[in-house]
Amino acid sequence: MTSVLETAAAQGVWPTGTMPALQMAEAGRLEVADVEVLPPAPGQLLAKVSHVGICGTDVHLLSGHSAYVVGGLTTYPIRFGHEWTGEVVAVGDDVDTSLVGRTVVGEPFLSCGQCRVCRSGRYNLCPTRFEIGVRGAVPGAAARYYRVPATNVAVVPDGVAPEHALVAEPSVTVLNSYETARVQPGERVAVLGTGTIGLIAVQVGIATGCVVDVLGIDEAGLGAARGFGAHAALAPDDAPADTYDVVLDCTGAASLGPTLTRIAAIGGRIMEVGIPGRPVDGVDLAAFVTKGLTLQGVLGGVHLLPRALQLIASGAIRPDLLLDEVVPVSRADEAFARCNAPGRAHPKIVLDMGTLPS
Repeated sequence: MTSVLETAAAQGVWPTGTMPALQMAEAGRLEVADVEVLPPAPGQLLAKVSHVGICGTDVHLLSGHSAYVVGGLTTYPIRFGHEWTGEVVAVGDDVDTSLVGRTVVGEPFLSCGQCRVCRSGRYNLCPTRFEIGVRGAVPGAAARYYRVPATNVAVVPDGVAPEHALVAEPSVTVLNSYETARVQPGERVAVLGTGTIGLIAVQVGIATGCVVDVLGIDEAGLGAARGFGAHAALAPDDAPADTYDVVLDCTGAASLGPTLTRIAAIGGRIMEVGIPGRPVDGVDLAAFVTKGLTLQGVLGGVHLLPRALQLIASGAIRPDLLLDEVVPVSRADEAFARCNAPGRAHPKIVLDMGTLPS
């Protein structure tokens, strides 16, 4: 069956039948399963997936601790894969045929487009949205082929490796944070966290012309931030008070609530990117009044995927310095376990989907 699929795809014909996919069968257990290739549909394209990135969201889905799993918005089996790269092999009606043969990356938000929130331009916050491979029943890209709306993809610039291109997906959240905060060159920026998004935030801040300090507890991650050019790499308790024009919390750690208001300068803008797993105690609400602070949550950045790819192509964002290893699907369990391990200066692990069994 696989050879028939491959032949059809090579001819630009939408293949039919079953294909292998990697999915979370239940909490704590991965499996390779045979699933149906979704049929052609207007506005959709089919990509042969080359790589899928693993991030903290995927780790929480597998463990069963994700708020989406706990709240019943996502149920097992879960085919994950919201960070992905692939080659377009076929397109449905109303899709530009010149996309066939191009390498693309995708962003995961599927919104209704009709509700009050969508009509205000905030598609990423649509209350009935799906997040591909994360929230709801739309499967992710951890399979041989992946059907996705053409409006959700961007073409990868020449010279960018596919395993690097998928870093564009987490990068859009960082770009949205800087855009929302209206960050200006020369401002002092504090980045909390040294995971993938935190280290991307350091790079974007430096490329913007900001003075960037990074706060964290992992020495390897702090060292990586210094290597990217961070002005200082500090433990949260050692960060100076009343200093930073912009504070980007990329951790979602509930314990850091008091730190956010303490380190923000007068008029500071606090961007909450990480999603705390529980209510945050100790936030100094009085400081919001006396220091004129603002707090903004940031979820994704649906309009910024092409810009993220250009920053990768230009070298402003260096996925190669974030990438730990590209591993075969047979080592997926190990890859997920390593994502939880401390002491990793290179936080991103990528699965080679070309190694799925036939």
